[in-house]
Amino acid sequence: MDDFDPAELSDERLAVRFSLDSCRDCGLCSQSCPSTRHGGIDPHEVVRGLIDGRPEEDVWDCLLCYICDDVCPVGIHLPLLITHLRYRSAISGEAPQRFVRGAKSFLKEGRGFPAGPRTAKLREEMGLPEMQNGDRAMRELGKVVSRTRFTHE
Repeated sequence: MDDFDPAELSDERLAVRFSLDSCRDCGLCSQSCPSTRHGGIDPHEVVRGLIDGRPEEDVWDCLLCYICDDVCPVGIHLPLLITHLRYRSAISGEAPQRFVRGAKSFLKEGRGFPAGPRTAKLREEMGLPEMQNGDRAMRELGKVVSRTRFTHE
């Protein structure tokens, strides 16, 4: 999809952009969704909600496993839609704190979790090399982040 700002699009316009009216109401997305099976997001309800003007509140429960994308017979790209809905939620200050902490850690260290002694021990036990913060990788990350308008304090 071309470059656009989902924060500037209403639910109705997102529904049009993602061709949600092509949904056949087959429910395959929800039947195959691991999050739905465990009480989380229901992809079919996301589609129906946007069409009916009821925005989904559980977008942060999506695992972004892409199973719904694989099974949708009409090709609705639900993971990308969920990502846009998360973006709108985040820029309006509604992102859960666990994701905010992960994002701040990612910007600071290049990963979404702190690299403490426990992580070092687990990596050693698995025969993995020590984690390193590479200057080059952090510069490249900075370039990517600057293009997304993602900011942090």
